[in-house]
Amino acid sequence: MNNIDDYCRAFGLLLPEIFVVLAIVFASLWNLFVPKLKSFTPIVSLIGLALAFCSLVLQTLHKTEVLFNGLYTIDPLTISFGLIVVTVGMIVVFMTSGYEHHLGNNAGEFYAILLTAVLAVMLLAGSTDLIMLFVGIETLTICCVLLAGFTKKDQKSSEASLKYLLSTAATTATLLYGLSFIYGLTGSTNYDVIHEQMAYLLVPPTSLVKMSLLVMFTLVLLMSTIGFKLAAVPFHMWAPDVYEGAPTPVTAFLSIGSKAGGIVVALRLLMVVFSNAALDWGILLSVLSALSMIVGNFIALPQNSFKRMLAYSSIAHIGYMLIGLITTTEAGLSAMVFYMIVYGVMNLGAFAGAILFSNETGSDSIDDFAGLIRKRPGLAILLSVCLLNLAGLPIPPAGFFAKLFVFGAGMSIPFVIAGIPIGPFLVGVGLLTSIPAIYYYTRVVIKMIVQEPSPVVANLPDRAKYIDSPQGGLHIALVSCVFAIFAASTFLVDPIMNFAHNSVRPVVPGMERTNPISSLPHRSFE
Repeated sequence: MNNIDDYCRAFGLLLPEIFVVLAIVFASLWNLFVPKLKSFTPIVSLIGLALAFCSLVLQTLHKTEVLFNGLYTIDPLTISFGLIVVTVGMIVVFMTSGYEHHLGNNAGEFYAILLTAVLAVMLLAGSTDLIMLFVGIETLTICCVLLAGFTKKDQKSSEASLKYLLSTAATTATLLYGLSFIYGLTGSTNYDVIHEQMAYLLVPPTSLVKMSLLVMFTLVLLMSTIGFKLAAVPFHMWAPDVYEGAPTPVTAFLSIGSKAGGIVVALRLLMVVFSNAALDWGILLSVLSALSMIVGNFIALPQNSFKRMLAYSSIAHIGYMLIGLITTTEAGLSAMVFYMIVYGVMNLGAFAGAILFSNETGSDSIDDFAGLIRKRPGLAILLSVCLLNLAGLPIPPAGFFAKLFVFGAGMSIPFVIAGIPIGPFLVGVGLLTSIPAIYYYTRVVIKMIVQEPSPVVANLPDRAKYIDSPQGGLHIALVSCVFAIFAASTFLVDPIMNFAHNSVRPVVPGMERTNPISSLPHRSFE
């Protein structure tokens, strides 16, 4: 009887995931059996995601629950990232509904794979076991590979899928190698048990030098997978080609949905499993953060493809977010989550605008955006709001607040390497590299608003004419994102920050108990 009660309790707690699974099944089979009513597929996908969203909201009223002997945990971090990725999924479904003419007769399968990717991130958010972690990451990876190459007749899409597949094959091998080291050291796959064993191994009379080197080696292996998911330098080489070649709704999902999976994995692994080695992974992340900000922003400068420019800029934004993670404090982690949420709506809005423009012109070139305000003033203004916020300009100040919170928290990073205080150094790099970011974002805005129309824009009819797919979903996605930007600049600043604070609290207490960084506030490595 107890087992039945446990299964019933688990079933109730997993309702959000179950709703998404039902939507996946419907999307997979509906086009097959009722092809004439395929237009219902995105509607049912949205219903499934909306039900999952409501279930997750109701779960905020419950206490932390551990399921399946520690394999999966439902806590504020799980719920928060579930809400984030489900929201991203709904926006991407709206975007895809205006992109279906590129997908041919396989739109149902596209929605099914997209929803499976959303489900994978939800499972990653609650994974507290290495086996569950690996299953979640591989599910997400396979879905992203399939989605990137979904438009089979497009050579760039097929190339993007192949590059993503080859790149992720290497990171999968390094991930398994790193996980095998963890299991060999601790004899467990459960996060809490591993944390306790690591704490025991890193105190005398254990050889601290050997253990530190072994832990650092393991961290490097795991960082390759986390860095790949986040597209952080030097694990970013796949991102520009995949972003440019993949269907644009897929690129939008990769830019925030997939990254949300990488961020929550980093939070769980680093802040819980490796909290006793925070100084080691803090050094590694500092290098990744600085390189990402520098490389991403400066290589984005000469790009003429709008999607490729956003690809490099997303690399830079990950560099900013990592500053919050390096702090290991509640303020820094919540600033990172706030940044991720605001960046998500800005970036999704930019991609929605790019699809609307491309559906009319067939172009992705930044030069072709010139003079857009004369023919499509609404699109030009809404897209400008997204781009100006991505640049961190206070127009409105959502993007500015996001950087301000992260940089403010970054100043508290307490360790020193080779005489250089890491906190001020990373914030300085972030401020300096924001200058080229302002240039390449505002360059597009200036082209749209100030310059004379390009030949592509000049040839547009006075009223928009699109190919095949209705564009209502795309307009809903763009307007919703711009509204969210204004809301995050005004009356939703405190609620979003409170949401971020609540989401990271499950991983902060472990750091506060051990707090290895604060005990060495000025440790130097000469």
